[in-house]
Amino acid sequence: MSKKICILYGSETGNSEEYAISLSYKLSRYHFQHTLASLKDFNLQDLTKCRYLFIICSTTGQGELPRNAKCSKLWNFMKRGDLPNDFLNYIKIGFLGLGDSSYPHFQYAIKKLHKRMVTQLGAIELFPRFEADEVGLAGSGGGSVEAVYFEYEKQVLQKLLQKFPTRKILGDQKIKREMIDDSVYLEPKHILSISTTTNKNDTKPRFSNNEVCLGKVIMNKRITATDHFQDVRQFKFECETKFDPGDTVGIYPVNSDLTVDAMLNAQPHWINIADKPLELNNIPPTLSVLLPPNQELTLRHLLKYYFDICSIPKRTFFLKTLSFSIDSSRLSGGESQLEQQRKKLFEFATKQDMQDLYDYCNRPRRSILEVIQDFGSFRLPYEYIFDFFPSIKPRFYSISNCYNGHEMELTVAIVKYKTILHKIRKGLCTTYLNDLKENASYVRFFVEHNNLLDKMANYQEKPVILISPGVGIAPVKSIIESKIFSHRQSLFFGCRAKTKDYLYGDKLANLANSGELKLFICFSRDLTNSPTAKYVQDMLWENGEYVYDLIKNKNAYIYLCGSSGKMPIQVRLTLVEILKKFGEPANIKEPEAYLKSMEKNYRYLQETW
Repeated sequence: MSKKICILYGSETGNSEEYAISLSYKLSRYHFQHTLASLKDFNLQDLTKCRYLFIICSTTGQGELPRNAKCSKLWNFMKRGDLPNDFLNYIKIGFLGLGDSSYPHFQYAIKKLHKRMVTQLGAIELFPRFEADEVGLAGSGGGSVEAVYFEYEKQVLQKLLQKFPTRKILGDQKIKREMIDDSVYLEPKHILSISTTTNKNDTKPRFSNNEVCLGKVIMNKRITATDHFQDVRQFKFECETKFDPGDTVGIYPVNSDLTVDAMLNAQPHWINIADKPLELNNIPPTLSVLLPPNQELTLRHLLKYYFDICSIPKRTFFLKTLSFSIDSSRLSGGESQLEQQRKKLFEFATKQDMQDLYDYCNRPRRSILEVIQDFGSFRLPYEYIFDFFPSIKPRFYSISNCYNGHEMELTVAIVKYKTILHKIRKGLCTTYLNDLKENASYVRFFVEHNNLLDKMANYQEKPVILISPGVGIAPVKSIIESKIFSHRQSLFFGCRAKTKDYLYGDKLANLANSGELKLFICFSRDLTNSPTAKYVQDMLWENGEYVYDLIKNKNAYIYLCGSSGKMPIQVRLTLVEILKKFGEPANIKEPEAYLKSMEKNYRYLQETW
């Protein structure tokens, strides 16, 4: 039955993957053998064996499938025009979409999959499509993401238990299918063991990954004032791979040696085997990407290069580690404290109301490492470590230079902040980048093509309005340097102060003086240089007639880049008001419809994070 039931996920940040793992966990508890894979890693040949398919997928970018879905063999095969309309009529299918209704293309990815696989190729829908909204407004039933997921899980189990109420045990003997208690640990797919070979080369994973490039760091330079609260850096590293304006780069960070040592100290029974060569019974596809070439497979190397032990733990972490809260030897309260810790871990793992888990993990941004340090009762077997910890995901950054054949440039804000517990938190990847040494360090990366220019049809003939507060200047700088909109580009750029964080200010001023760029600049904390406009939306409003003329009379593109949250919403509201003020007053709803049309036709593009 393992190929008969499949759970596939398309995930950008790991949320869809987490819910797919949760569903897989629940199916395993009911003795359902099944396949769990990303859309990218799914074996296309297994599609003919599949009878029940459950897809959990998020939406990213301009209504697109996540990276591990849109490049998959499965999706590319599904897009073929020669497939008959009953091609998938043997598969029963259930969809769960994850998205954020504050973005214009809400749930487009799951709708694309649904339309193609059900409407056009004949898959049989088990129940209506579920849609979860991160802001909790537009999701199925108006509930939270967790509430929508649990209802989806309930429907999946209900359908499968109706079809397969019993299971075989000995020969043809059947018994009722009942759930295995959460306190029982299920042996995972990936199991480590001490290597029995004497040849060290045999303990190195024997595969290569052609997608990943290695580039020597050429520049690591702070470009904000030293007394400014935020450290923004300009990075340059060797790169021969072709890229276009609007493309992004995926960077693979690593954990620091201090972090690795802290994890080993939190699980002291790991220390003696940390550097011993290991063997792995089933090699996950991600291992060839994350473990650098010629590195031995050891626990220390896995903790450094592979496992994201600085990430915030998900619910499944507690589900899978609960069975190993067994050690009272390091607890000052002995068995009584052990029982208290087990009770709390059980609540985190099993309660559908996840507020306590959110308050403990998400609000203070508590990491997996810190949770293990908090709960001294954990005695995790290293053999099952692949079941406990997530792998490090690449971090994506907008490329901020024009392709020149030999180097790539990034503009990165170093993540460092205090939590509600007044603890300092640092971003894994930006800390890693910050510590790289010029002409000595190397970075592992791959280019992600976003096909921006393909979306901008006839861009050679039209102007563009570029809107980019802060480090949103990164992809905009790439567009400006490429000269594809030269003398037809207007930039609305905002930062705090001219002398603190006016990123690439001299370069922008020179371009404006030469006529290649029409520049509108505002400073939110610098009244001397920006007396009337604080934010980019203020500058848009002050120049509303000019903006209106570009949008309505010259069919300009709008490209908005920067942090998500209030800024994109306020910019959009300002554009609507500009269209109202300077447009025909007959229909007050027309400006909103016009902007939606721009979004649908990729004239209004957003790159936010």
